[in-house]
Amino acid sequence: MSRLVQVLRAGRERGSILPVIPVVALSLLLIAGLVIDASRQLNARSQAVAYAEEAARAGAQAVEPEPPATLDPQQARRNVGDYCAQVLQRSAVTSCGVTDIEPADDSPRPYTMVVRVETQIPTTLLGMVGVRSLSASGVGRAEPVAGELLPPAPDPEPEPDPDPGPDPGPEPGPPDPDPDPEPGPPAP
Repeated sequence: MSRLVQVLRAGRERGSILPVIPVVALSLLLIAGLVIDASRQLNARSQAVAYAEEAARAGAQAVEPEPPATLDPQQARRNVGDYCAQVLQRSAVTSCGVTDIEPADDSPRPYTMVVRVETQIPTTLLGMVGVRSLSASGVGRAEPVAGELLPPAPDPEPEPDPDPGPDPGPEPGPPDPDPDPEPGPPAP
């Protein structure tokens, strides 16, 4: 009889792990969703920073040609606007524009262009828990640089030695092997 009780008790534990499987599977999917979507958000942030830096460089190119180097604010905003018009055609970019033209603190250049770009990307696996999109933003700064391009300097000609002295002749070294050995009888 005790054998029958053992068999019946063993049968009650069959399938007891079944409720744990969906919980573990959902947990693994959420972890995968965090990894995948977080890496996509980091990539979107780096793209936003790259767009912002390029837009700031485009704005910083509006330098007045007369010294001292000054920035034409209207032309700088137009340059940034032209670049942002191209960037906004991308589906992920939601906003792009000049946030400020700051006076530079400890720099010989008078101004710093500041541009902000915001992006929004759809999620892949986090949509299971209600997160439909992730946003990322980037700020770029650029300072205008003005200068004149100088032609490259010619290579200086080497100066001849004032007193070359007597010719020392060939340099001493190890003796050369006999360059022309006399032919002899062939080796057996």
